[in-house]
Amino acid sequence: MSSFEYVQALSVAAFAGLLLWAACSDVKSYTIPNKVSLAILSLYLPFVLASGGSVNWTAGLIVGAIVLVAGFVLFAFGKVGGGDIKLLTVVSVWAGPTYIFDFLVFTGLVGGVLALLMLGAARFGFALALEKIGFHSGSKVLQGSVLPYGLAIAAGGFVVAWRLAEPVLL
Repeated sequence: MSSFEYVQALSVAAFAGLLLWAACSDVKSYTIPNKVSLAILSLYLPFVLASGGSVNWTAGLIVGAIVLVAGFVLFAFGKVGGGDIKLLTVVSVWAGPTYIFDFLVFTGLVGGVLALLMLGAARFGFALALEKIGFHSGSKVLQGSVLPYGLAIAAGGFVVAWRLAEPVLL
């Protein structure tokens, strides 16, 4: 593995770690810290520089800008939180035009499963199970009425991270 591939792999690993932080924070407190989204965006620079020109960073920024504008509209109508929009935007930059479809579809699927879980009576059984194993914040989420969509965004982001890591690791 060359030093450039090493930087790419480390950037993607840190990206995935920050996604995990965002998901856990959203489940625990229904907030995604701005510093997480900023860190994800800042990691994009070393990833792009280490790519040697194989990453179309301008297209990634355009995709991110489109998602940000759409997110502003959703936020203005109270359909989604600001932290979710910021996370969705920075992950979209990483996804770029190549992986944006995979990202959005997987995020939507996981979000749909979460929404169904929140609507169903079975959520109380899951909440009790989480409580028994000591995951109290997860139990509170299932008993609440707000969907921590950062969890779905992070899941979609993991798909992007995997796709970006494949050429470097395999």
